[in-house]
Amino acid sequence: MGLSGNLKNFPFPDILQVIAKEKKNGILLVEWKDLIVAYYIKNGHIIFARPVDKITRIYTERNFPEILKKLRVKPENIPKILEKYLLQRLGAREGIFSLIFGFVRYKSDEPITIPIEQVILEASRQLTPMEVRRKISDEMLTFTFTEDAKEKLKNLKLTPVEQKVVELIDGKRTVADIRKALFPTPEIDVDRALYGLWSAGIIKRVRRGKRHKPEGLSLDLLKRIIEKVKDL
Repeated sequence: MGLSGNLKNFPFPDILQVIAKEKKNGILLVEWKDLIVAYYIKNGHIIFARPVDKITRIYTERNFPEILKKLRVKPENIPKILEKYLLQRLGAREGIFSLIFGFVRYKSDEPITIPIEQVILEASRQLTPMEVRRKISDEMLTFTFTEDAKEKLKNLKLTPVEQKVVELIDGKRTVADIRKALFPTPEIDVDRALYGLWSAGIIKRVRRGKRHKPEGLSLDLLKRIIEKVKDL
């Protein structure tokens, strides 16, 4: 069993959110329009990416240290590799993905070059207005910080808009309030920042009254996806 789908229906931040929540080892395989890329996941972070000519190759090569040795990859080159094969592709919409947990073997000292929360923010900055509305569909939503928000923020590079949004989060201001406070910043930029911070587990909704069900990939659906992944 595995989780698979089309990037047209699953925005990258939502896929990354599942990876971050599970905190497991595994591989995210994406068949882009021009090439196939395997993203290696360790404890919920993407630590390496490699183009593959055959999908079956990733299922036979499971020892991560041996893979790096075979590819003659130097640790200092990994950031450039992730930039090329991951960060530069976060805005693409054509591709089929499959997410598989549990079979890659790592050592204990592989470094995390880019925190998964940073990747989520990078992907959220490139969302279309329709994709943003799937999650930020109610201007009366209110957010507060998660328990480990401060620790996560220490390692992240925020845009000026994201930084201002963080400064406005107080558990009382609504999406409408934050948009108004940041005017004339375009609403879509504010909502992308909220989407990214929410997906990255830095902020969470304040539950008040009747539960709001966002369009598209709802929180209930995300929970079902995670439960499905746990059965792998």
